[in-house]
Formats: sequence, C-alpha cells, structure tokens
Amino acid sequence: MFKVIMLVKKKDTLTKDEFIALWQAHSQKVITFKDVLRINRYTKTFPLPADNAPATQRETQAFTFDAMGELWYESKEAFIQARNSPAGRQALAALKKDEQKFVDLAHSVMWLGEEERIV
Repeated sequence: MFKVIMLVKKKDTLTKDEFIALWQAHSQKVITFKDVLRINRYTKTFPLPADNAPATQRETQAFTFDAMGELWYESKEAFIQARNSPAGRQALAALKKDEQKFVDLAHSVMWLGEEERIV
C-alpha cells in the first residue's frame, strides 16, 4: 500500500481543543472526497501528554508535533492518477484551503512511502 503521513503542527493561535474541532470538521470533508481521491484508509493520532506517556525505553527525541495524519492508497499510481484528475485537483484545492485554517503547514512534515505490513 502507498501511504501519506503528515506530522502536524497546529496554528499557534489555536488551543488544542480548537485545533481538534477544526480537524474533525476537516475530516468530514476528506470523507466526502475519499472516492475522488481514491483514499482507502484515513487515520489521525494524537500524542499522549508527556506526564501520562509510558516509558519507551528508547533514547529518542521528544515528539514535538500536535498530531499525525495518515492516508492509505492502493498504489502510488492510484494516488497520482487521483491527484491529476480535474476532480482530484479540485478536491485537493478545497482541502488545502481548509487545512490552512488550522495547520501550520510551514512547520509540519509530509512524507510519502510504501507501507510494508509485517504483522
């Protein structure tokens, strides 16, 4: 499966609750475009508060993002075809405009890759 992962920084002007509410509304828009964009799966993950997170027993950097979003597609080709269609471009423009209300795009990270399912 082809996958898009976004590590999201919220706009500084928003509280955590405002950010979550805006992203929830945005998710409903994503659902309306899921067929046009050929999205197979969509998830959001919010980090646990540092004082409530179990120990990882790893010496890694702290997660400094406000959330993570993931989108799955059947293949890289399906992802590209959906985005290159007129309806796909229109859907992406609407979603990006909406994201700009709550996501600090300049400080967020998006990456694309092939998922290898192990278990």
